[in-house]
Amino acid sequence: MRNHALANDGAICTVVDMDDVFSQVEVLRGVERPALWAWVERQRWFGGKARTVIGWGIVGHWDEAGLVALEVTYADGKEVYALPLAWAAEAPEDAVICRANGRVLCDATVLPEFRAWLFRALGRGEEVPQSRVLKAEQSNTSLIYGERLFVKLYRRLAVGINPDAELTRFLSEVAGFRNVPEFAGEVTWNGASFALATALTHNEGDAWPLALAAAREFYATGEIGAWLERAALLGRRTGEMHAALASAKEPDFLAEPFAEADLRELEIEIARLDAGNRATIASRTASELEQRFLDTPAARISVALPAGAVKTRTHGDYHLGQVLWTGRDFVIIDFEGEPSRSLAERRAKRSPLRDVAGMLRSFHYAAHAAGPDAGAEKWAAASQDAFFAAWREAAPSLVAGAALLPLFIAEKALYELAYELNNRPDWVYIPLQALV
Repeated sequence: MRNHALANDGAICTVVDMDDVFSQVEVLRGVERPALWAWVERQRWFGGKARTVIGWGIVGHWDEAGLVALEVTYADGKEVYALPLAWAAEAPEDAVICRANGRVLCDATVLPEFRAWLFRALGRGEEVPQSRVLKAEQSNTSLIYGERLFVKLYRRLAVGINPDAELTRFLSEVAGFRNVPEFAGEVTWNGASFALATALTHNEGDAWPLALAAAREFYATGEIGAWLERAALLGRRTGEMHAALASAKEPDFLAEPFAEADLRELEIEIARLDAGNRATIASRTASELEQRFLDTPAARISVALPAGAVKTRTHGDYHLGQVLWTGRDFVIIDFEGEPSRSLAERRAKRSPLRDVAGMLRSFHYAAHAAGPDAGAEKWAAASQDAFFAAWREAAPSLVAGAALLPLFIAEKALYELAYELNNRPDWVYIPLQALV
C-alpha cells in the first residue's frame, strides 16, 4: 500500500490564493476555469447534478501523477473529487477538457502513461502490463491490466478507512471467503483512498441481466427451476459472507447485540421515509395505487426485539448489480456502501438482514423490469423464498434476527419509493406494490 501526503497535517491541503491557483498547479497552466468546470459537470461520476452548487476550487494537487483535488461546495455540504489530468497530443473526445497550443488537456486515465504510473504506485514490483479503461462507468473509473488485475479509481475522495478496500481485504485475506475478488493493493492520497486493486474476476456480467433473462423465460415458458437453483446459490454465498463477517474477532468487525436503541433508530427512519412519501404524493394528483398507499395506516413497528439478534459489518448496498456471475458461481463486489452516506456511516455495524432485504427487493424490481406480466409477483416470491431459505441454512448463527426482516424490507421499499417519486415516476408502482 502506498500513502502519498499532500500536507503535513494529514488533511487535503488548501490553496489559499484561488485567483492564480491555475498558475500554481503545473498541469492547469493555460486552462480557463469555465472549461474545466463545464467538463466536470458533464461526467457521469459527478454526483452533484441535482444539487445547488455555490462554488468550487482546487484544494490539492499531486504533481507526480498530475492529480488535482477539486472541492465542490453545495448549499447543503461539500464534496472533493479526484481529477487525473494531463496534456497530450490527442485524446478521445469525451476525455478532452480543452485545447490550447496544439495540445489537449484531458482526463489522464485514457493515457497509457498515467495507467502505468498507477500500476507502479500500487507497488506491484513487476513489468507494467497492457491496460485499458472500462467504458460503462458511473461513480468510479475502472481499469484492467493484462486481463488479470482490476483497478477501481475512486473519483469522490473522503479521508478515512475505505470500507470497500477494508472489507475486500478482510474477506479475501483474513476470512478466506473465496467469493469476493482477491485484494491486490490500494493507493491512498493524503488519507483518502484513491484506488483499489483486486484480482480480475472473469465473468459473464452482473446478476441483474441474469435475473431479467430468467424472469422473461418464466413469462414465456413457465419454466423457473434452473433459476431457483441460482437464486439459492446466491443466498448461500450471501449467508457465507455474513457468517464470515459475524465470526470476525477484530474490534472493527466484532459482532455486537442489536439493541433496543437500534430498533428505535430503525423505527424513526421508517416513520421519516413514510411521512415524506405521503407528503410528496398528497401534494399532487395521486394514482389509484398511490391513493391506496395514502389510505393505509402510517408505518409503525410492531415487532419486539428478537433475542440473539446481532449487528455486524455488512455489504451496505446489496442488490443484483453488486454480484458477478462467472458462469458457475457468484462473486460479490463493491463494498463501498451507499455513496450518499459518510465513511463512518458506511463502516457502522448493522443487521445483516438489511443486506438480505436489499437483495429480496432487487428480485422484486427485476420481476417487473423484465416486462409487465401477470406472473411477475409469482416469480419474485419464488426467487425470494429460494434465496432466503439458502441464506438461513448458510448463516444459522444469524437466524435469530430474522424477525427484523419485514422491517428492513419496509425501510428499503420506502427508500425506493422516495427515489422513484423524484427520479423515475414510471417505476413508482414497483415499491408501492410491496408497500400496500
